[in-house]
Amino acid sequence: MNKNFLIKTYILLAILILSPASAQRPERLRYNGNSYQVAEVVEVKGENATLRTTNNKRITVPIRFLSSRLKIKAENIAKKLKLSGEGNKQTSLSVIAANASETDKALQQSIIEGTPLKRWVNGTVSNEQTEEGLLVVSSVTALDIKLDRDGVPLPPKKVKGSAIFINGLVMIEGAGKKAENTHVEYMAWDTGETIEFRNETIPKLTLKKTEPRPLLDERSWTNSSGKTLVALLSSVIDGVGNFEGSDGKVFKYPIEKLSDKDQSLIKETIEKRYRELRSTL
Repeated sequence: MNKNFLIKTYILLAILILSPASAQRPERLRYNGNSYQVAEVVEVKGENATLRTTNNKRITVPIRFLSSRLKIKAENIAKKLKLSGEGNKQTSLSVIAANASETDKALQQSIIEGTPLKRWVNGTVSNEQTEEGLLVVSSVTALDIKLDRDGVPLPPKKVKGSAIFINGLVMIEGAGKKAENTHVEYMAWDTGETIEFRNETIPKLTLKKTEPRPLLDERSWTNSSGKTLVALLSSVIDGVGNFEGSDGKVFKYPIEKLSDKDQSLIKETIEKRYRELRSTL
């Protein structure tokens, strides 16, 4: 195994063990007769704040019921939204918070706008291989570690250039063969496909740029007036859908003019794909 990779792993473990517990201490909150351990403030909308608990559940609580420390965090998020105007940029198809990370925004954009997604692979070559491509175990332990002023490790940066980090076992098409346990780093395109290997579903990447994946395959669409049309939806740009009929004709149509059922289907599809991609970080 690569010596530098091992060193980074040991450093990360040492930092996590030795760092003061108070640096990441959750905040206790009592609300509606229940007690919660709050890890972070996720979102602020109006007078309410969405919180993530230590057991990864989300709760929405009026800001006035928060502790002083959580109130400050919620108010800071609200100020940032007001200054940046991001709250006004949220579309009806958005499935992420207005204050989401750049990584989450890039994931959602690639889904909605149909742009090919580039993934950052950083890890070691697996000791098991397949003829279809190179199997690599991409791991956050291979990423650079930075500390804050108090010496507490910051979350690793998961974006490199235009590529978004992918975590776990992946298969890279066109990467050739490498010795097992060799440290490798690739910028590869996400095909949106998977392979089955040893009873595990693995993302399939490729070194060749891929064509964008349609948002929804060909189906019958209904507008708010009850009229129907058959087409696939390739992407949505600024609220306008880019459709393609079975005859290959491309046309645009505002998503807001589709039926509520069709609009809900589009958003559900975006949310499903977003969750799938988010699980690979």
